[in-house]
Amino acid sequence: MKTFIKTFLIICLSVIFYSSTTDIQSEYNVPIAASSAFATNIYHDGFNDLIIGHHTAWGDANPTITLMKNISYGTFEITDTSKSFAGYQDNIFAVDVNNDGWADIIALANKNYSNGTLQRYIRVYYSIQGTFNNSNYTDFNLNTTEPVDHINYGDINGDGFIDLVYSSNSGLFWGVLYNDGLGDFSAPEVHHVTNYYPSGIAVGDLNNDGRDDIVLCGQIIDVYFSYPSGFQRLQLSAEGFADQVAISDFDQDGYKDILCNSGFASNVLIMYKNNGNNTFQKMPDFVFQPLCYQFFVADFNNDGLPDVIYQNSDQTGYILWYNQGNFQLADSQFVSVPSVGEPTRSFYCADLDNNGFNDIVTVRFDYYTLSNNVDILFNDGQGHFIPDPIVGINNQIKYPSYNLRNYPNPFEDETIFNFNLQEASIVELVVFDFQGKFVTNLINQKLSGGSHLIKWRGLDNGSQPCKPGAYIAYLKVNGKISQAIKIIKT
Repeated sequence: MKTFIKTFLIICLSVIFYSSTTDIQSEYNVPIAASSAFATNIYHDGFNDLIIGHHTAWGDANPTITLMKNISYGTFEITDTSKSFAGYQDNIFAVDVNNDGWADIIALANKNYSNGTLQRYIRVYYSIQGTFNNSNYTDFNLNTTEPVDHINYGDINGDGFIDLVYSSNSGLFWGVLYNDGLGDFSAPEVHHVTNYYPSGIAVGDLNNDGRDDIVLCGQIIDVYFSYPSGFQRLQLSAEGFADQVAISDFDQDGYKDILCNSGFASNVLIMYKNNGNNTFQKMPDFVFQPLCYQFFVADFNNDGLPDVIYQNSDQTGYILWYNQGNFQLADSQFVSVPSVGEPTRSFYCADLDNNGFNDIVTVRFDYYTLSNNVDILFNDGQGHFIPDPIVGINNQIKYPSYNLRNYPNPFEDETIFNFNLQEASIVELVVFDFQGKFVTNLINQKLSGGSHLIKWRGLDNGSQPCKPGAYIAYLKVNGKISQAIKIIKT
């Protein structure tokens, strides 16, 4: 029996979670200190390419930027690691700032002068039809010695050109560089804050006036509405702490809303509904388990509603929460991405294999060489994230869609599993703990085709309450392991 359980668990973890340590097409080795990623079509060939930013210190000769060309439907080759300069690329991005139709790379740079002063810059690498010459860049002085933690972009003054924004945690300020339309930027317009340290900055048009506004978070969440006469500040909250902020039309009502992570290694998503007329309504916090850090907002199932994916603080993978509408999140899905020894990681989501669904890019940070520090899981739109592109691969594995979900998750007293059968089948739904120990068998019988609901009251096979913690539910259909999900009992 013990041998069967171990074999069953190994098969489930390797087949259902699609994790492997060898011969994975989507694992890549880029230079050390990889710390961020961004996807866009750099080469105008119809595929999203990847830009990897590296957290390199002053005097470090290691590459600061890595370019990864998408050569065909999610298969990449590393094309450029030549750009080495002092800078912390913790949120690298590429956008067209000089209006020539090609994406330029925006990065942070430091310069150390002979008098010992360390100045901060924003460096723009201008694209020449998809290529980046090491001499074709401009550094824009931010006129500060304070570290600059985050950069972002948007059309702040509504003139149709991409402007740049940035924030400094220790400096207690944020700023804007205005674009003249040719990729040259103004001197920074600096705005100081009081009584808090900015830890995140987001950009988006919150009042539909054609000008992008700015949201700053930290111990306080502030909105800065952009007007021709200047910025108008609206304080949303001075309670608690938020270390990341995103702007998205979360309820698809035509107004962009505000979402914040409550803090590093947190389990609370803070949400503000935009009611129009520069007013926001605080929605009930979404509280979940386990502790997570860093989130990303994107539509993963193409239902028109942005979903939320969180990175587990223990670096075992991600938890994807599906948007049910009206600021309700449910049907969580655990996506396994094991650590390879990295102290920290970050991630980015975009469609990389052109199948219409957002994929997950994991970037592993360490100052030492890792076995792989960039890998990709491809989304098939049916709840599977696999290490091979969905489009363009002839020998891909075909997985039937059972859509195994459970709600609520996390749960305290009981949870309900839901799954679909295309035809009458013998179904087994089994729960194991994360050590591979059998917990309970919820059903083992023939069911008709269609949708089915199975309730679990959190009891083991001896009808004793299970301890709080993480469990895995496995669905077997006609004797074959078909799907697995991670569930949390509180």
